[in-house]
Amino acid sequence: MEHPCFKIWGHALGRLIESRPPVECHMEEILDVIARSRVAIEINGDPHRLDMEPRWVRAARRRGIRFVISTDAHSVSELANLRYGVAMARRGGVPAREVLNTLDADGFARTVSPAAARPRIGDDG
Repeated sequence: MEHPCFKIWGHALGRLIESRPPVECHMEEILDVIARSRVAIEINGDPHRLDMEPRWVRAARRRGIRFVISTDAHSVSELANLRYGVAMARRGGVPAREVLNTLDADGFARTVSPAAARPRIGDDG
């Protein structure tokens, strides 16, 4: 997570609802590393994942960490999962300005480029 090319922590806890529990880890310590490294965290809208839990989203927000809302789509029909990702972000209190994929395409590309400074709340990409 401290490598300069690491920009987004996806499938953060790897859970599959009613199938696989979240990975057991020291989440507070991981969030501290992510905050120092200025990595964003994926909020996964797949209804089988719905990962990150709102409590961890709130804990990440307190550290100034930004987010990416994903559909985890493997087909065109799964693009509709975006609404679930947005709902999870809202449950964690995330405003649009803290979501990297609300940036325009150039701003997003600059933000996640390996050469870019790490994203922070208030950065405009």
